[in-house]
Amino acid sequence: MRSVRAELLKLATLPSLRRTALLTMTATGLLRWAVGSDGPLPLTYTQAGFLIAGVLAVGSEFEAGAQIRATLLALPRRLPLLAAKAVALGLMTLPAAVSAALLCGAGMRVTGYLMATTLLAGAVTAVVRHPVTSLLPLLLVYYVATPLLRKDWLPGDPAGAGTTAAVWALAAAVVAAVVFPRRDAA
Repeated sequence: MRSVRAELLKLATLPSLRRTALLTMTATGLLRWAVGSDGPLPLTYTQAGFLIAGVLAVGSEFEAGAQIRATLLALPRRLPLLAAKAVALGLMTLPAAVSAALLCGAGMRVTGYLMATTLLAGAVTAVVRHPVTSLLPLLLVYYVATPLLRKDWLPGDPAGAGTTAAVWALAAAVVAAVVFPRRDAA
């Protein structure tokens, strides 16, 4: 429980996450106002903010300061650390996901979809360990491959991919659980 609290504190003090949440909610509200009705358009662009938040939350520890080393000194067992990061990221994402779903006039399924999107981005970043390198393929899958291929097994469609995003997030978490304990810290 202490590790989750520590991860929550780290996430709450990251200025980039606060800015990302503020910009995402502002853009969602503006898109909702511009479109004028319920529809997938605001959510299509809102999910980018949740992808960026997931990448920033995990990737910030692997940047130049290599804060991950200090984190691993405090909590050397890596799987509990990874689980604490996922729980903290989910808890931090929940209010923003509920707000975005309400702004768009969508239901709880969209809230789960946005949370799964953030957890997927965090898990991919835990594997790749570089924010830009992990964000680029995620954006390509969400904004190029999914609309182009129109496949149900790809995440990226808020209207119909809630379960798909959760499955992808779980698969990425399993890969992160296998890779993260076997690597050097930075």
